[in-house]
Amino acid sequence: MRFIQPSMAKLNLSLRITGRRGDGYHNLVSLFLRLPPVEALLIAKSQDGRDSVRTWGLEFEGENVVTRALRHAREEGLEVPFLDVEIFKTLCPGSGLGAGSGNAAAVLRWLAGSAGASAWWNAALKTGADVPFLFSELPVALVSGVGEVLEPLEPLEGIFVTVAFPRWVTGTENAYERLDRWYGNTYPLNEAAARTEAEVLYQRLRAGESVGLLPNDFMPCLMANFLEYRALFELFDKSGYTAWGVTGSGAAVFALSFKPLTTSWPPSIQRVLSVPV
Repeated sequence: MRFIQPSMAKLNLSLRITGRRGDGYHNLVSLFLRLPPVEALLIAKSQDGRDSVRTWGLEFEGENVVTRALRHAREEGLEVPFLDVEIFKTLCPGSGLGAGSGNAAAVLRWLAGSAGASAWWNAALKTGADVPFLFSELPVALVSGVGEVLEPLEPLEGIFVTVAFPRWVTGTENAYERLDRWYGNTYPLNEAAARTEAEVLYQRLRAGESVGLLPNDFMPCLMANFLEYRALFELFDKSGYTAWGVTGSGAAVFALSFKPLTTSWPPSIQRVLSVPV
C-alpha cells in the first residue's frame, strides 16, 4: 500500500543572524510563514530491506535530506521501517523555501502518525534548521536558536504570496561562510533587537500595512553579487505589493499582497508561483 503525503515549504518574512556558536552553527531570529502544500511524496514500506528515495522532476547529488531524516530517526532509537519514498518535486533547489526540509518533515510526520510528534522532535532538529518548523505544522512562528525554538503566532489572514524563481543560482551550500566573511562575525542585530523587529513586522502585516523591503541579513551580500535583485524589488514596489524580499539565503524572491496582482516578469525570472496562505 502506498500513501500520498503532502509536503510544505516556508518563507522567511524576516531573517536575522545573531551570532555564530561555538559548535559552528548560527543562532537566528526569523519570522516563518508556512506555504500550502507545494510538493508531494508517495510512501510505502520497502519490500527489500533497505530505504529507497527517488525524486521526479529534479535530480540531486549526495545524500537526500529524506534519507538523512530516516537515519537520524533511527539514531534516536525510534522504530522506523525501511521505506520506499518517491518525491515529486516542483520547486527549484537552492531557492530558500526549504522544500527539501519540507520533504523530510513530511516523512517524519507520516512516521509519527497519530501517536504524537514529541518523540520525533530530535530527529527533525538534527535533520536541518527548517525541519522543526515544517514538522510542527504551525502556520506562522517566531523561530530562534538554531531553528528549534518555535513561538506560535496567529495566522496571517487574507495574504497572497507570489514567489519568483530567478535563472541565477546563489549557492546555498556555503552561504553562512560567505555571510561570516561579509559581516566579519559581527551581525547587525542582537537577539533582543531582532525579536522586536520581527514582532513589529508581524503586527504591521496583521494590520494590513505596507511594509516594503523585508529584513534579511543575506540581502546585502546577495544584492552586491546579483544586481537583478534591486530591479525585482522595484518591480514589486511599482506593482502594488505590500512587502517583498528574499527567503532564506536565496535565490528566490517573494512578495506579499492582500489581493491577486498581475505582474509582467523580466526574462531573468524562469518560473512564478502564486498561492493564497
